[in-house]
Amino acid sequence: MEDSIFDGPLKNALYRTFWICAFLSNMGTWIQEVASSWVMTNLNSSPLIIALLSFVNSLPVIFLSIPSGYFSDLGYRRHILLAAQGLMFFSGCFLAFFAFAGSMTELRLLILSLFMGVGVALSSPAFQSVLTDLVPTPMHAQAVLVYYMGLNITRVLGPSTGGVILSTLGPGAAFLINSASFLGLIFFFWKWPIKDSAQNYGKTKINPDDWLPLFSLHNLKLWAEILIVTFFTAALWALYPTRGRVEIGMDSVEYGSLLAFLGLGACVSVLFSKKLMTAENAKKSLAGSYFVFGLGTLLLGLASEYYQVCIAMGLGGVGWLVLATLMNMSSRQITGKSKLRATMLGVFLAVFYAGYALGAVTWGAFAKAAGTKSSLALAALGLLFIGCFKFWLDAKRRQN
Repeated sequence: MEDSIFDGPLKNALYRTFWICAFLSNMGTWIQEVASSWVMTNLNSSPLIIALLSFVNSLPVIFLSIPSGYFSDLGYRRHILLAAQGLMFFSGCFLAFFAFAGSMTELRLLILSLFMGVGVALSSPAFQSVLTDLVPTPMHAQAVLVYYMGLNITRVLGPSTGGVILSTLGPGAAFLINSASFLGLIFFFWKWPIKDSAQNYGKTKINPDDWLPLFSLHNLKLWAEILIVTFFTAALWALYPTRGRVEIGMDSVEYGSLLAFLGLGACVSVLFSKKLMTAENAKKSLAGSYFVFGLGTLLLGLASEYYQVCIAMGLGGVGWLVLATLMNMSSRQITGKSKLRATMLGVFLAVFYAGYALGAVTWGAFAKAAGTKSSLALAALGLLFIGCFKFWLDAKRRQN
């Protein structure tokens, strides 16, 4: 009998320890995602102010992910990961303190969310490169897939758990649990015998040719597509708190379940990932993901009942997993033999979150002026148009 895709990587003790620590950390992150937006909707009902949460979470990635990736490639990866996880741990502690003390304000929540974003920006390029360092080369693809399977499970369990915690223990407990969830990764990176410690600084020689993949015309087109698409997808992420909490009036459990339905949608995509993620179907799958996410965004704007919002978030999850995964894979492939692998991942993250941050504040401002329904409808139309256009380009390419 053949082993399942989980057996190989998870039989490796080092990878298994990392996977468990990352799973718990991702659970905490989704719990905080629910708690932060819930607290902000209680502090201020303006869609622009609520959307600023998405903006400040994304802003640091734009400016810090590329230098973080570069210094990771030079040999400071372990130190960067420890510093980033520590920063997020202390930010979570302060969020919990202010929530328990009843002294949380919009500004404090935004500033501490900004520090969380700094931690994400610093850790993401190095963190993603860790996945394939813990197992032998033949298991690299399995290791990445098993990690993302765990991430999708937390997308379902984390928000639902967050909603229950909010309704029973309050937001302070949710923030404290998220803070504690970083301790496992801090311990892991502290003890992990990482190969490229800072002692290797200067031994990694970066040549001019290593930078060439970044500036090719093909890759510039890829960056442009990522920027434009994430600009439109940001509307759903930035405005679902306003639609669910403020306009439809959901309770904490219903509100927490919205991201869980998005996670369920992502899990549906995973079931068909073997066919969707093939090289020959990648362009068509990417176009389809834009279209499906656009439909979810449109339905979110039209929804008037809880179940309708759940369907909208589920469609968003189906589209989100495919578009985010294929964009990430495309960015990994362009590095070729370049030594700047973490740097290129940093570029991808910077462009991805630049579109996301710009979209969050733009759609939030538009929603304040014209209403969330109009803002979501306009963003949905943009995604539907891009999806149809990409379908047309792919059909034309196949004919030729």
